Amino acid sequence: MSDSAPAAQDRLAELRASAKGWHGIQLAALGFIGLCGVIQTGDSTNPWGLQVMSGILVLVALVLACAGIYLVGRAAWPLYRGESQASAGGEAPIELTSRQLTRGLVATFLSIAALALASAASWWPQEQAGAAGDGTADVQLQTNDGRTACGELTESPHSTMLRVIADDEPLDVALNTLASLSPVGSC
Repeated sequence: MSDSAPAAQDRLAELRASAKGWHGIQLAALGFIGLCGVIQTGDSTNPWGLQVMSGILVLVALVLACAGIYLVGRAAWPLYRGESQASAGGEAPIELTSRQLTRGLVATFLSIAALALASAASWWPQEQAGAAGDGTADVQLQTNDGRTACGELTESPHSTMLRVIADDEPLDVALNTLASLSPVGSC
């Protein structure tokens, strides 16, 4: 019986040491969540509902990270009031510490998953500048001799030519005379 008490104390000390190690990792995760929450561009073209969902998920990640830090912190540095936690809840300190550590780590991993899901909103497909959704795009081109034109890129009847509709007139440019071609928002 005397061997089980030191072994239990050793296991409890190991659990608390593990909790202290995880606590540092959790604080880093909380800092990362806070950093991701404030680094946002102000001109998002994502749908409003997606932006709201992303914001809510960042807040959920923050709350979960804080809860995880609290639980792991209680496992690492237990707070004893007038009576011990074991006698107050009727369970052994090892089980209580183990449960707090496990729940805290689950909350931390869930917070990281919520943050990953929130950041996935930045990968929402964006409409290209000048694209009206009908397969057309405005382009600006320049030829070798310095002439420029801006208009809607369309299909050319010849494979060696490029056709641009500029000012409602088709303009065919030979590909071998093309110096540059770039997409633009509008002409």
